[in-house]
Amino acid sequence: VEVRVREGRAVNIHMFCARRPGLLLSAMKALDGIGLDIQQAVISCFNGFALDVFRAEQCKEGADIPPEDIKAILLDSAGFHGMI
Repeated sequence: VEVRVREGRAVNIHMFCARRPGLLLSAMKALDGIGLDIQQAVISCFNGFALDVFRAEQCKEGADIPPEDIKAILLDSAGFHGMI
């Protein structure tokens, strides 16, 4: 999982791991749960699972979420609990 902060409250995310049932749904729920508004994404499930979010905006309300926290949340949603 790679997370890069862009201008303002925008972030880019790249996630690649083994494919498993429900992974996309759990990743999207995790991102929605922290208030990320996904504006553009590409999902691939060939030889694994890849999620590239080219643009997501953090909600205007609340504090910015650091990239390492977003990464930890996505790793947790993929079943890699406590890894960073």
